[in-house]
This record gives sequence, C-alpha cells and structure tokens, in this order.
Amino acid sequence: MAKSNEQKDRLSYLEENPPKIIGGYKRQGWAVKVLDKISNDPLEVEEDGTLTATAILEAKDMTYYPAFLSIDSSKKGQVVGVYLLFEEEEQYNLIPLELAQDFIPGVDRILTPFRYRTLAKIENDAYQLNWPDFS
Repeated sequence: MAKSNEQKDRLSYLEENPPKIIGGYKRQGWAVKVLDKISNDPLEVEEDGTLTATAILEAKDMTYYPAFLSIDSSKKGQVVGVYLLFEEEEQYNLIPLELAQDFIPGVDRILTPFRYRTLAKIENDAYQLNWPDFS
C-alpha cells in the first residue's frame, strides 16, 4: 500500500526532527504518571467498535513505556495497534510502534517483545487473564 503525501511529509518531518519517545523508565509508576497527565479516559470505545486503552508496556529490558493500545473487542481483546508517546510543542503526540522503533536506540533488543497491562480492566479480554498483572 502506498503512503499518502501527508504520511510522507510527516515521516520526513520526524526524520529531520527525531521525536524523543517517552519511556524507558525503571519503575512503572513513572509511566503511569505520564498517562495521568493526559485527559483521555483509560478506556474509550471508538466509532468502529475498537477500544482505545491507556496501557503500560514492559520492555524485555524491564523498562516501562506509557502507551495507547487499539484493542479489537470482537477478537476477545486482541491488540491491533500500539502507539507510544512523544512530546512536541508542549503537548503529547502519538506515534505508531512500527515508526517509533526507528527513534528508540537499541529498540530491537529493548522494546520488543513486550508485555502490557491496560490501566482499566477490559471485559471478555482473553489476552489479559491475570489483569492487572502484565500479559
């Protein structure tokens, strides 16, 4: 699939002005504090029926990243999108994990694979069986 001009412009902008991805915290409480600063509800239902959930990612190096997850409730809670945060012009913006990986040093050895936990419990989620523990 071809990228739109808007996507290409955004990617060029990010390459010229690399975003500082928020995370890499040694304690998950710091990642929670970042999410507390954002006015989104911990769980929101989108028009297409997916859920957007605030979450904490636990990287394989045992550091933590605040994130937003797109979750397909029709597929028993399957994660269909992961978005990390970066600060830009005194506000937080989201960046898809696939793109964010280019801006996190050593991401292939640090961030993935990751475990996660949403801040709110999602009913009928077959993937977070031991919520609020990481899955």
